[in-house]
Amino acid sequence: RAILQHIDFDKVKCILLASPGYVKDDFYKYLQAEAARRDDRPYIENKSKFVLCKASSGHKHALEEVFSDPDIMSQITETKVAKEVGVLNKFMRMIDICPEKAFYGFKHVSKANEELAIESLMVTDELFRSSDIKTRKSYVSLVESVRENGGQVYILSSMHESGKQLQQVSGVAAILRYPLPDLDEESEDEESDSDESDHEKTDAELHAEPLADDLQNMGF
Repeated sequence: RAILQHIDFDKVKCILLASPGYVKDDFYKYLQAEAARRDDRPYIENKSKFVLCKASSGHKHALEEVFSDPDIMSQITETKVAKEVGVLNKFMRMIDICPEKAFYGFKHVSKANEELAIESLMVTDELFRSSDIKTRKSYVSLVESVRENGGQVYILSSMHESGKQLQQVSGVAAILRYPLPDLDEESEDEESDSDESDHEKTDAELHAEPLADDLQNMGF
């Protein structure tokens, strides 16, 4: 009953049942028996959308194992999740084989977009729908610009394993159409300039900082 209440079979292309051992098989048999007994037409008509797969546990992290199985991926190749997992895996491979075509972090990705170089952009939904207005506007603007320039955009759910993986590399990443080997050097130059400007302080400022700290420690 819960499946029929919460799953819209007109929109859902695939339902994965994953578990260790035979739990998934027993559950699937139970679903079939109950659907036949109650004559649940939506389930009966869409049972081909169920895919059974092996997982080492019932925890979310086990989904990474499921999506790394090429047999499973071939069965769900047309789904949104499969495309997201596919492009993220391609990004990870690109870092190894051609790092000049794979960048992450807002600053690097924005510069690549300025060069009209982005083929695929990945952003977590947490950044794209951030409660911080400035952050949200920055990522919405980036997404719109990439789309206008002909790039593919993928908004990855932070609840999904692929979204969590993307969060580990800043939450935004891009695969480029062509290599940009100078992109790292440009960013390093900017950071160097910024560091130099930070160090160019007057004697008054240098003396004022410890004084301010002392006053704060004293309760002023």
